[in-house]
Amino acid sequence: MPTVIKRRSKKTNRITGYLAQVRIAGFKPTFQTFPTKKAARAWANDLQSMLREQRKRGGVRADLSSLTLGALLLEFLADAETARLKSFDDLHRLCCWWIQTYGTARAVEFGVLQVREGRDKLSKGGRGPATTNRYLSALRSAWNWARSAGLVPTNQLFPSRVMLTEPRGRTRFLNDDELGRLLKAAREASDLMYAAVVTSIATGLRQGELLRLDWSDVDLTGRTVRIRESKTDEPRTVHLPESACTALSALKRAKVRAIGPVFIVGDGVRLKKSTLEARWISVRTAAGLKDFHWHDLRHSCASILAQNGANLMQIGAQLGHKSPSVTQRYSHLVQGAAIPAHSALDTKLRG
Repeated sequence: MPTVIKRRSKKTNRITGYLAQVRIAGFKPTFQTFPTKKAARAWANDLQSMLREQRKRGGVRADLSSLTLGALLLEFLADAETARLKSFDDLHRLCCWWIQTYGTARAVEFGVLQVREGRDKLSKGGRGPATTNRYLSALRSAWNWARSAGLVPTNQLFPSRVMLTEPRGRTRFLNDDELGRLLKAAREASDLMYAAVVTSIATGLRQGELLRLDWSDVDLTGRTVRIRESKTDEPRTVHLPESACTALSALKRAKVRAIGPVFIVGDGVRLKKSTLEARWISVRTAAGLKDFHWHDLRHSCASILAQNGANLMQIGAQLGHKSPSVTQRYSHLVQGAAIPAHSALDTKLRG
């Protein structure tokens, strides 16, 4: 049976709580204080049963009973396979929120109620459904990794039906006045921010694709840029308009770098997403843009292409869409537009 000990005040000798102790061979001893003997006994019995069951199953670590959620997440982030993920910087940022908010909670006791509580905190903090779901997805990835690594029981699944319903994808893009203000603000901020903004709009690169660019991927003479690692895992080459070539040439001269990352800070360290986002907020504010995110630069590229004769297939190829259905969000921009074949069709009909 688990041990439950009364805790008394040294001054008054009154009972202040109950300390529950669980000692199971193969696991580190676990202790926790409760206000009532009933609560202490219930917790200890549940934990003891779970640990004995896991001992029969095998494949879990000795510190299972005392492992905190924070320690679990830190081990997940330190894993070599996790560190190699293209989304690691973003994953690290999302996991840090859970570490700061629930880091001291025991992993084996972190269940659906705590996950839902965290979800509600994220939502009330001003984050939309899509952003909140990214935090939940990061925690779920860490949890599933921990199950396979023996940090938590394999039968302790991540809670289901906790993700929020997301609204249909937004498609916000710059009008001519906003574009002018943004380019002015970016130019005044720095060569780096100007080159990043212009290249993003000119090519439609995703933020991660932009940040992973090396000078070996950029052909200023041939006016192309090679994306080696993309969201769809399919490399592609896109045209680099003269405006982007000019901005990147100025950046290259300023940094005096012929190799390595295109976008760097300090003494040559590759620009990180968090740093870019912080600088972007300043530029966006200076430009007076509201409800406009970095990803909307990509939408602006598609919008400008569509309004100037590009068809959906060409837009999808430029943006690196794997499925034509993704490009359909821009279909309203090309509806009714004339295409070269219309002239030939008209000639035939006149004859």
